[in-house]
Amino acid sequence: MTGAAIGLFLRKWGLPLLTFGITLPVWVFLVAGIWLWWDKTSAVRQAVDKAVTELVAGAQLDALNAELVEQRRLRAWSDGKADEASKIANDERAARVHLETTLTLTDDKKRKAENELAVLQARVDGLVDQQLLDSLHNR
Repeated sequence: MTGAAIGLFLRKWGLPLLTFGITLPVWVFLVAGIWLWWDKTSAVRQAVDKAVTELVAGAQLDALNAELVEQRRLRAWSDGKADEASKIANDERAARVHLETTLTLTDDKKRKAENELAVLQARVDGLVDQQLLDSLHNR
């Protein structure tokens, strides 16, 4: 198709399709307006609107209550986990303190034993005195 053929087609079919209109009588608009106004002021419409409002409000309250219950359940669960983690941390802290105390006592015993060994090794006579003999019997 050439440009002239397209132009001819649009003038014959396209332009009338784009420019046609539907005219409505004014009384149709008046009747529709009166119907909408009367519908808003009618007792049936007000009762329906009230029922819908109460239904929506009730559904929203139910949803909020369900959300509140779920949040309380999650909070109780997280509080339980926090308490459990706190107990584990306290147990680990107590174990660490006990281990450090034991390590300090062990280091002190080791130093005492090393000092006693150094004293014994420094002796040249090779004899055992009464105090060492008594300490061996007590162990």
